[in-house]
Amino acid sequence: MSTSSPSLILFTTSQTPLPVRYPHPRKPQLVLPPLVHRSLHNALDGEGPSVLNDEATLVIPHPDGLVKNDLPSHSHSLSEKTGVDQINQSSPQDGMIAQLPESASIHTPLDIELTVKLHLVSSPSSQSSSPPSGNDSASSLLQMISESLETLSRYKGLSSTAIDTLLIGFKGMDYRGSKTIASEMFGCGSEGLEAPNTETVSPELEKQILGLWKELSNDDDDDQGVIGRDVKLGILYSPLGLLRKLVEQQEGSGTGRKVGVNALDTPDCHHLPKEYTQYAREHGVELWAGGGGEGSDPLPSAHLHNLLQEFVPALKTVGRPPKSVDRLERLIPVRADGLKFETEQVEKGLEVRWVLSYTLVSKTRNVVKDKGYIIAADLAS
Repeated sequence: MSTSSPSLILFTTSQTPLPVRYPHPRKPQLVLPPLVHRSLHNALDGEGPSVLNDEATLVIPHPDGLVKNDLPSHSHSLSEKTGVDQINQSSPQDGMIAQLPESASIHTPLDIELTVKLHLVSSPSSQSSSPPSGNDSASSLLQMISESLETLSRYKGLSSTAIDTLLIGFKGMDYRGSKTIASEMFGCGSEGLEAPNTETVSPELEKQILGLWKELSNDDDDDQGVIGRDVKLGILYSPLGLLRKLVEQQEGSGTGRKVGVNALDTPDCHHLPKEYTQYAREHGVELWAGGGGEGSDPLPSAHLHNLLQEFVPALKTVGRPPKSVDRLERLIPVRADGLKFETEQVEKGLEVRWVLSYTLVSKTRNVVKDKGYIIAADLAS
């Protein structure tokens, strides 16, 4: 099942948020829109907008202005480390002390840990004119993973084989734990009381996720697979029921990719049940607290539509036919109750396909060397 390339790719270039100017629902409080707002101003303000327009995909900002890391694969780093160890173990001759190669310094890939979180927002059915079968759904999700990692490699120099941990999330799966007994009895403010039930996953989504993990198992047998064999593969916000099925599916076949991590956002007045933590411990699944606060839909399409509305005049100067951005000229209003966008009144001019975040950390210095988001979307035709 083939899919076309996204018509818009957007990079965040700042960790300093800029509050959005358009009305939006009170909840949830999203992390990403203010960062995208700042990045759009950085790229599109001024006389010459920083945009690459190749007639198929609009890239903001222009890739020439992005920091490119050019990390090698783990296998290359391992060979470097072996060479360093050999030098350290050798005896100095003629009074000369063996010197470490420059590639072994703490400023190199040997010192870097790369974590990638990928939120698959678009459903496989939206990428096809006809409802996909189970196998087609899994293949479509795998294609989105491949597309996102290729984008990360092409524009940021971070290849899929250089990733240490890859966490995959799905729109509609937002497990946050269970409410504590105290919060059930006495309440926990509006945030705790309004949290929806996230302990179940729709049968359709569950089938897609299980199918994708099977595809990833087959992918592991291929040297040219989408995800490197040394990459620790995990999931975002999985409830226990789905986690059990993923583990049983892998353990039952005895092959394929293991769920190594489940990253979770557990808000105040919530906790992970003992049954959950015990199962994860028994089956070697790491539970990571603080999943980033993005949620399963970190940048809803209506938010991105309204973010871009401010910059329509600049977008019309970069050579893309005006028809593609005309649909962004009107803001999508908020319903009178303030809970949702009124998408029936103003049609969305785009659909977000996936959102990827990357974090490079220096293990020796424990500092972040590079961090950001990449958003892929399809502009309305």
